[in-house]
Amino acid sequence: MGTSWWPLFLIIGSNLVYQSSSRCASKDAQPFAALAVVYTIAAIGSLLFFAITGRGSGSLLTNIRALNWANYLLGLAIIGLEGGFLYLYRNGWSVSVGPICSYCGVAIGLLILGALCFHEHITLKQILGTILCLGGIALISLK
Repeated sequence: MGTSWWPLFLIIGSNLVYQSSSRCASKDAQPFAALAVVYTIAAIGSLLFFAITGRGSGSLLTNIRALNWANYLLGLAIIGLEGGFLYLYRNGWSVSVGPICSYCGVAIGLLILGALCFHEHITLKQILGTILCLGGIALISLK
């Protein structure tokens, strides 16, 4: 693990804002219309941050040409992720349970994906952690 903690704190802070904003999003607007506005804001912000931090990394067009298929797939995945959370909350999931269940599922899926596609070694600690995740989901899902 690297020594720089700021990316982790950026992710945690952004995810807290993301989940609470998704939970409070207007239920009157169609979710994908709302996402169109969200992505317009994200695009403008990304271009602004590129202008601020992109010095010496080539032009925007040069950087766009350097993208590969995974960047485009990431864009599609983000639409599913954000649309999924909007619908999750509209269907009554709480902000304290829905994301935990989804992230546990993602963690288990990534463990399998890492082993099958990226040839990562699965350790006993990871297996035990997976069992704990499943036990935690069972506990928080009890009514």
